[in-house]
Amino acid sequence: MSEFKPGELIVFKTHPFLHKLTNIKIAAYSEYSSPILIVKEIKDKVFDKQTGKDIGQQLHYIYYNSRDGKFTDNWINSNLVNKIEFSVSEHKILNEFNFKKELDKLGKEPSIKNYENLIKDSYLYKKVVLKSVDVELFKKRVNRTKENGDLVENNHLEFLPPLMTIIGYKFSDDKNKFCEKSGLPLIELKCKWYNSSSKTFSESFFEYEILYSVRETQELLLEKDLLSDISDSIEENKFFILPISNSFELEGSVNGKYVTDTIGHSEAIVYKHYFYQMNYFDYMTYNKSIITIDRPFAEISEKDIFGKKYPNYDRGYKTKVSDCKFKFGEYYSIVYKDTYDKITRRIIKIADLFIYIKDFNEFVETYRSLESWNPEEEPSFVSYGYMEDGKVFIHSNDGSIPNNTLPKAIFNDENVEIMLNANCLLRKGKYRNFKLNSILEVREIIDGENIFEGVLF
Repeated sequence: MSEFKPGELIVFKTHPFLHKLTNIKIAAYSEYSSPILIVKEIKDKVFDKQTGKDIGQQLHYIYYNSRDGKFTDNWINSNLVNKIEFSVSEHKILNEFNFKKELDKLGKEPSIKNYENLIKDSYLYKKVVLKSVDVELFKKRVNRTKENGDLVENNHLEFLPPLMTIIGYKFSDDKNKFCEKSGLPLIELKCKWYNSSSKTFSESFFEYEILYSVRETQELLLEKDLLSDISDSIEENKFFILPISNSFELEGSVNGKYVTDTIGHSEAIVYKHYFYQMNYFDYMTYNKSIITIDRPFAEISEKDIFGKKYPNYDRGYKTKVSDCKFKFGEYYSIVYKDTYDKITRRIIKIADLFIYIKDFNEFVETYRSLESWNPEEEPSFVSYGYMEDGKVFIHSNDGSIPNNTLPKAIFNDENVEIMLNANCLLRKGKYRNFKLNSILEVREIIDGENIFEGVLF
């Protein structure tokens, strides 16, 4: 049985990509990197007549040279190539051709007439692209390094195949219309595309096994106009709850709570070769990001996301960050100045509130209601919570603090450090401690648990 199949992706042995590893960035002189090849035809494996050694199979391949504007096909020995593993089984826009399966679903016989009618009714004037498209589209090269050591990368698109339209078809052999080994039809699709090299349109026939069909974004959901919805959201200054690419578990969560979504503010629609994407501002990373428009996204208004902001002016009075009554399990957006005076924006989930006491004797003397508190060991930390009037109450692990209510003046006391222990979404849900006096701005997030958290299946 053949080790290779028509439509599979292969690369020359010297290529840096291996199997599923196609996210490798290519440094130095990237022009030495060969194209991704698509197998068109396979000859049977042969062996050396003298030694019996396997000398491989001959593989007929094809690729597109975008610089010359030409499809190139040739033969290569299988011992000179590696397979590239790529699947569109969960892709919403790219699809494999399977004419026989479609006829089976329709309850029709796999006859020549039915195959022809299927192509005429379902595929004529539809879009297609060579199967190497995604691997070539997302191929990255590194040209140099920045002064700070970060890599500078850009796309390496020399072999990116063009998006084409089906304008006809034919059987490869007028006499023998089916493959004697598989029983599948020997159909070639006639395709038309704009040739950017010659600045004109070109046409050619291709075996359907080497192509993906490309679904229109507007056809993904008949009851929704995905592009118009995104366009309207930009005009109307709307927000979305968007899935993140890599979900992560919140440290310390008992039931394995995961962060699966983020808040996004739509900014622009981008067309990328054969599909549409939405540029948005990601409030989890506080950076610009992009997502493919292949499903409807949950809209949410700003007033349903953000609550009170500190500092702010409220009824003629200026509120301070210390006026925010942080609650356990609630989410907040903060602007934080760290020890190195670096200012970052983060979304956090409160896990604990505590006070670091620098001088215990001075602490008890300042807050005379605590004079009867005589712990066996002088604590450096106590937990605290908020009362309705803004005062705080403190408690220790053994709960033995009498008269434990303290005034708001505690927030200005230089003998203590008010601390927040929280899951930091910028740090993939890991616990981080934040000094209250280093928080420059706070904004409440309403029902953050329903916005950010989800269930992994």
